[in-house]
Amino acid sequence: MDNVYFANLPDDEIAERLYAKVEDYYDILEASGRMKLWRKSHRAYYGMDESGQHKASKIGRSGEQNELFKLTVNHYRNLLQHLHVIVTQQKPVYDCRAINTDYKSQTQTILGVNILEYYMREKRLAEQYKRLCEYCIVYAEGFLYVDYDDAAGDVAAVDPETGAPIPTGDVVVRVFEPINVIRRVQSDSDTKSDWYILRQWENRYDIAAQNSDSADKILNYSGDMYNKSLTTYFDSAGKEDDDLIVTYTFIHGRTAACPNGRKVKFIGADCMLSSEPLRDEVMPVIRMAAYNQDGTSLGYTVGFDLLGLQEASDIIYSTILTNQATFGVQNVWIKTGSNVSVTQVRDGLNFIQSNDKPEPINLTYTPPEIFNFLKGLENAQQVTSGINSVARGQPEASLKSGAALALVASQAVQFANGLQSAYAQALEDAGTALLKTLQQRATIPRITVIAGKNRRSYVKDFKGSDIAQINRVIVDLGNPVSQTIAGRIEMATNLLQQGMIKKPEQYIQVVTTGRIESITSAEETESLLIQRENESLRDGIPVPVIAVDKHVDHIEGHKEVLADPAVRADPTIVAATLKHINEHINALKTVDPNLLNLLGMNPITQPQPQVAGAMAPQPNAQSEGNPNRVEAAPGSAPEVAANMPSLPQNTPNELNPNVA
Repeated sequence: MDNVYFANLPDDEIAERLYAKVEDYYDILEASGRMKLWRKSHRAYYGMDESGQHKASKIGRSGEQNELFKLTVNHYRNLLQHLHVIVTQQKPVYDCRAINTDYKSQTQTILGVNILEYYMREKRLAEQYKRLCEYCIVYAEGFLYVDYDDAAGDVAAVDPETGAPIPTGDVVVRVFEPINVIRRVQSDSDTKSDWYILRQWENRYDIAAQNSDSADKILNYSGDMYNKSLTTYFDSAGKEDDDLIVTYTFIHGRTAACPNGRKVKFIGADCMLSSEPLRDEVMPVIRMAAYNQDGTSLGYTVGFDLLGLQEASDIIYSTILTNQATFGVQNVWIKTGSNVSVTQVRDGLNFIQSNDKPEPINLTYTPPEIFNFLKGLENAQQVTSGINSVARGQPEASLKSGAALALVASQAVQFANGLQSAYAQALEDAGTALLKTLQQRATIPRITVIAGKNRRSYVKDFKGSDIAQINRVIVDLGNPVSQTIAGRIEMATNLLQQGMIKKPEQYIQVVTTGRIESITSAEETESLLIQRENESLRDGIPVPVIAVDKHVDHIEGHKEVLADPAVRADPTIVAATLKHINEHINALKTVDPNLLNLLGMNPITQPQPQVAGAMAPQPNAQSEGNPNRVEAAPGSAPEVAANMPSLPQNTPNELNPNVA
């Protein structure tokens, strides 16, 4: 047993130890059969045979004299693609969580959400996430690496001495199949790995230019691991391009055994390119797996259960095709010695004369049991994958009502819940790693349009310190109802009935996207304003009141300042807060009532003064002195109407000049 943890070995020793771990990993994959399973799933998904040739695009031949036909109907890919679409069709909605709840931290969370949406849209990060989910479905696992490239990004300045451009640097995200991610295999299924070794192909001339001290060794390096790939035809084809070289990047997180973490890049046991402490605060390698295989760090996918069914259906399809293609041309049987003569009358009309009647031999007959078995195999694939006929667009004849179709379709979504949860967790970890990387590495401001119309006030240059308060990213993929047009229409209709939708474009946005930011953005902005004013009031800073404030919301929000016992002990803060609340009350009394009504607020009306000498109301049948009068119950309509203040008279104003 070594006394030194392998991740802490000196630079001149660690490359050899890491390369040994690479070889051990592939030996375990071969011995356990996992390598074979990955390759089989890869071939089935892309419709290839063992030699790497695409078989789904053609009809193959086999047998001693090529007498057998081979047909592939790729249900495997179709079913897995449906799973992929169910999980990834809903655009993720990000929400950032800050360390504190003050105004500055909350505005940073809005900026963080906009940054994530910018990377999803402009940097094509959404496509990488979809590939991650695809790898998880096909190979049971997918890995995403969040790195920072100092040479990427826009040009921020020019070096005054050399004239070379100085880039801002930027986040770089790459997705890996599990065959290219070396890690410890024997592990508890719920234990995250402390370290990974990422394998990728890069241009050897680029690597040599970046590592001039090892340039000769890099350019002459001949070792490769092509035979450890998902497609075995590399073994026979040899090296496709000598410009490419296999590189390995070792990532170790911050742990008790390796407190500073470590990042090492190497190309072989005796060629280390770089070594440094891990600069990332969180593990930059994110693993996505819907299900884990107990006792290992490997995943499991429903696709593995479909491989045998796909293989069996290929055999049945090939059997039917061979029979039909071989005996599709009719054969005629006649007895030996029969004198048969044929006289053509016209076109296809013939007179046949013979001693015995010729009989056709129907060799194309295929027993119905074969077709029934094929149908059973296809049904078994749907049951195993959870993708039913409705989800595939071929509902059964018995399903006629829309409610029944919706119920069956929702069952497919429910079956994919485990995969969807893993996808959401991976997006959260990736979003957190991305923002954490920008916090630490983005020291140069970058000019980027990062917000839409609803958050125009937050478009600005940003650097890492502008999002320093964010500590976690939350992702919401929505519910199955919002993934359908019918569900979004119902949601938009409910919002309309509740009065939350006030413009046609808001209704259309909810129906087409299922998102409600345009509806809630005004309330969110007002809430942030109230929060910022509360902070100012606590610091004794006066806060102005303007006519278009939501005065009732402000009064309710500013009560929070006085709810703190420590604040109540400070008469200066109490007086300033009460004064500010009274200004909102006065605004409800003095601001133009028409303006307040347009903004959805009720003005406070002044009680009408009593005029001297006014005639007192005379008693009537319902009034005092009438023995037959009926007392109105407290709070009844007559009593309420009598006590209501007089409504303001309509007067001409700028908002409504037509008032007489």
